[in-house]
Amino acid sequence: MSQPQTDDPLQLVAGELNAIGQRLSYLGSVLQTHAAAQAQQQAPQPAAPQPAAEPAAGDPTAAEAADAQPKSQLPPYPKQDTAKAVPRRRLRADFEPGRVLAWGGGGITLLGVVFLLVLAVQQDWIGPVARVGGGAALAALLIAAGWWVHHKAAEQRIAGIALASTGFAALFLDAVAATALYRFLPVAVGLGAGLAIALGGLLLADRWRAQVLAVGVVLGSAICAPLITTAPTAPLVAFLLLLQVAATPVQVRRGWNGLALVAGFPAVLAALIGTIYSLGFPNDALTLSIFAASVLGVVVAAITAGARPDAERTNIGLLVASPAPAFLAGPLLLERVEATATGAGMTLLLAAIWAVGRYFPAFTEWLSGRFLTATGAMALVAAAQATASALDSSSWATALLCEALVLAIAGYSLRRGGILLGSAVYALVGFWIAVANEAPISAMLWFREGTGVPGLVAGLLITAVAVALPVAGAGIGKLGRLPGSMAAWAVALIAALYGTASAIMAACLLVSEARGAFLAGHILITLCWVIAAIAMLLRGVRIKHLRIGGMVLTAVALAKLLLFDLATLDGFARVIAFLCAGLFLLTAGVGYARLLGREARSS
Repeated sequence: MSQPQTDDPLQLVAGELNAIGQRLSYLGSVLQTHAAAQAQQQAPQPAAPQPAAEPAAGDPTAAEAADAQPKSQLPPYPKQDTAKAVPRRRLRADFEPGRVLAWGGGGITLLGVVFLLVLAVQQDWIGPVARVGGGAALAALLIAAGWWVHHKAAEQRIAGIALASTGFAALFLDAVAATALYRFLPVAVGLGAGLAIALGGLLLADRWRAQVLAVGVVLGSAICAPLITTAPTAPLVAFLLLLQVAATPVQVRRGWNGLALVAGFPAVLAALIGTIYSLGFPNDALTLSIFAASVLGVVVAAITAGARPDAERTNIGLLVASPAPAFLAGPLLLERVEATATGAGMTLLLAAIWAVGRYFPAFTEWLSGRFLTATGAMALVAAAQATASALDSSSWATALLCEALVLAIAGYSLRRGGILLGSAVYALVGFWIAVANEAPISAMLWFREGTGVPGLVAGLLITAVAVALPVAGAGIGKLGRLPGSMAAWAVALIAALYGTASAIMAACLLVSEARGAFLAGHILITLCWVIAAIAMLLRGVRIKHLRIGGMVLTAVALAKLLLFDLATLDGFARVIAFLCAGLFLLTAGVGYARLLGREARSS
């Protein structure tokens, strides 16, 4: 008979072991049967008896006698108790009746305390001092009761945590009432009391190993603190920073992701709101606390990432969110020099963390690769913010393209594909800004005033970056399929063509602003494209991508010659363009044929 269903793990394990024993007994009986059959076959057979007469058809006695002959049968498979083999599905631990009753009772008790205080105020039963003192005494009794229940029996642990959480919540409300409602305490003292309450709750949660208590205490203090300050001021941001610092050792020691989130993000949110608040009510202390929150958040994220590499997503989330207030506050609240300095400082901090994690042997195993990748990406964002703060919008394209070129060289030297990816992002943004400002496409399509030195510099930088990026990527081979991707080489080729054309046209119009300079610029653009195509073809005898790029560039140069130059140029300019392009192509054809013959003979 099956046993009643139960959720006891020991009984479940006993049921599984019983089922395994039944299966082993069945296999043993099968092996014994086969061994007996083999023994009978190997024994000497007696003289064959005279064959009996076959039973007559329809004789029931003979049929029963035939059925009575012994046959080798396998033992039946033992029936298993399905009630033991398939345990009953349990409720989620968060929705067990004990937890629901404990937390529901704690919430109702807290509401009762609030309603009691409200009724006491309305009926004027007791004075403000007695209300605050009574609330503190009731909260202390709840915490003491939680301590007693928690240590009385292990099965009452949830009830003890719920009582303690209710007591700490009541203490937070009492501190808010004493500070914001009755003005018994200054704001700084009220925040200090709230911090002391949070520290006590964190110590108790660490002792009990109760993450839910720690999260509740930190979240409760973060919610009650704005009620004390009544505005996103510097003391509020400082309080949340101290709260994050206080929670860091506990969450690192116990590995509590929830505590890391509720301790880190309130400080970031307060700093962001404080930045918007400072636009209407400027305050130097608030501005300083905003930048301190960003720096401290990055440092705490790095420490947490080193101590707890298993919580990679949480650490990366804190790292990405922490510098956001500094990025927003720098351009909005500070002067250009100060905003540039703060952006550069954040860049140096993030770059230092990245460099320490990558190149210092003592820390190479301390920080994960993904965290370091996120750190490098945030360093690039900080550098872009510092660049935008330092320069006018008219110089952004030149600065970004210069930084992209430097990053491409650094990525090739350090053999880091992530740096090349950052260079590509800088180059893409700088290219589009240059197309909108320094090197517009209209300057090459219609004759007008030239783009001057900025257009010349932007064109040269676009060409240099377009050449450096794919060459560096192919050299280090760290970008997966990117060095061998035709799309990447095509994008680089288009950018190089555009940069070359912009630089040539800007240089020609710098020499002379007449229409002849515009026509000469187009002749030189076509010839430069033809020469570049020939060089790529001659170099691409052994390199596939260069050979294909040379063919494409030849087609582009011929298309420009026939579709644009033929319609735009006139007279002697048209003759020079066509003659020079044709002679170059003929010479290149002869040289390419010789190279192919030489390669064929050498192979």
